[in-house]
Parts: sequence; C-alpha cells; structure tokens
Amino acid sequence: MKFVDSKEIENLITMKDIIDIIEDYYANNKEKRAFVPERLFINDDDNTAILMPSFFEDYYAAKVIGIAPENAKIGDPTLRGVIVLYDRQRMEPLLLLDARTITAIRTGAISGIGMKYMAADNTTTVGVIGTGDQGWSHLQAACAVRPINKALINNRSPERLEKFIAKAVKKFPDIKFKSANQEEILQKAELIITSSTSIDPVLPEIKDIDLSGKHFAGSGAFKSNMQEIPDYIIENADYISVDSYAAFAECGEMKTAKSIGYDETNVMDTKKLVLNGEKESMKNSMTIFKSVGVAILDVLASKLVYEKLKR
Repeated sequence: MKFVDSKEIENLITMKDIIDIIEDYYANNKEKRAFVPERLFINDDDNTAILMPSFFEDYYAAKVIGIAPENAKIGDPTLRGVIVLYDRQRMEPLLLLDARTITAIRTGAISGIGMKYMAADNTTTVGVIGTGDQGWSHLQAACAVRPINKALINNRSPERLEKFIAKAVKKFPDIKFKSANQEEILQKAELIITSSTSIDPVLPEIKDIDLSGKHFAGSGAFKSNMQEIPDYIIENADYISVDSYAAFAECGEMKTAKSIGYDETNVMDTKKLVLNGEKESMKNSMTIFKSVGVAILDVLASKLVYEKLKR
C-alpha cells in the first residue's frame, strides 16, 4: 500500500480542486451516496485523539489523528495522523495518506466556500492570525476565491511568522505580505482568518470600530471550551454559517451564538449556503463562517488523490 506524503499530495491536487469537489458534493445532493458515522473524540488532558470514519460511493476512509496544542510552543505540528482509504466493497486498503495535509486542505477549502458565498467580491486584503497548517490552507483558499493583493499576518512566535511570510512570498509573488498585530488586522483586513490553538479570543475589542462588510473565517477552536472569535463580534454579526451543525456543540463561538438565539433555523450549514446561492445582501454585511471539521471531506479529498494517482 502506497503512502502519499505532504509534498506528493500538494503536487497532485490544488485548493481549487478541493473547493470544487466540495461545492459539487453539496450542490448535487451527493450526500445520498455517503454515510458518516459519529466521530470518536478522546480527551487526554490537553491533547485530543480523534477517529473519523466516512463512506462515499465506492470508498471508505478512516482518519486517525492526534492533536497536541502545546506543540505550537516548541515549533512542532499540533496535528499528526494518517488516513487509510479503502475499497468500500472489498474493504481492501488502497492508499495511506498524510492526514495533516488532507485535513488542512479540506478545512481550508470548506472555509473557502464560506468566503466565496459570504465575503464581498472585491475583497483584496486578508488577515491571518495563526501561521500553522490551517493558516496556510486558509490563505490559499482566500487567494483561490478572492482577488487578494495584500495579506496581514500575525503569530505569537516571530520565528514561525517569518517562515510563513517567506513561504507565502514565494508561493504568491504578486501579494504584499506584512506582519501585523491583531488590532491592525481587525481594522484593515476585509477577510479575517483565525486559525490559532488559543482557548481565548484572539481578536481585540476596539471602540467604535466599523465591522460592516467584514468576513470572519474561524477554524482554530474545535472544543467547547475554545473560542477565537469574541462575543461582541458574534453578537453583531448579520449572518453566521457553519460547516456543519455539530459546531453548536463543538466550539465556543457557536455555544455563544446559541445563547443569543441562533440555531439551525437561522444559521446556514454548507449545503444550505451553496443551495441558497450568492447574495449581495450577505456579501455587503458582517459575516462569520465557523468550521469544526466534516469527516466526509476526508474521503472526498483522499478519493481525488487516489484517482489522480491512477491516471
């Protein structure tokens, strides 16, 4: 069984590829070909072990990952693991993939759909808080769906910040990159990405700031005690969407949203967002897209890698 590492995955598929297959999945009601059992979370002090199975068409994927938030302090990845892709009928293992790369690209891609449907078409400035895998994939997603020409980057580690900007300049030579604090990002960025491992909100409260037209893409908080986007932004949002309704139980932002009256009747998940279509009223408003992870995306992305390898 072949192991496909990060470099080979990135050579085989692009962010746009994954955005397109996810959008097609929801737009064409392909959920009827899928089966997604409940994922298993095991908390081990501050660390989390997760088993995520999913079935789609002729494939079955099982992702086994470990998340260690404290790794960020020593410059190690916070997420490690593997995905095994199987033939669904014969249960034959077909491919072993680096879960860290697949997780990053598919999470960035689903947030990219949020950006496509909720962020203003003329968005040119993105702010990224958190320079790990998710910060990188979300930057790629923003550049895939919006005409980004300036990026403001923030991270608590100066060394990781410098490495991220150097990598970004090489990948996106036409974009101006600049390190910035959270206040500058909140004031100047039109699209704001939060992808840190912080338990507490990473955005400040600035008196009399105008947040109209800004889009917030939150992907870092994945536990009920974690919240990157502060309450006042959630309370003042015009529209909130989620990758799945599991977010109401799985992250602090949506627990806050639920406490002030948001539920499945007034929050769109990805499917409803895609089927509802692009609306100017939404794109000119202050919006939030919160993602906590959807297991079916692992098999969609792994399937694409496998089928490209076969060509």
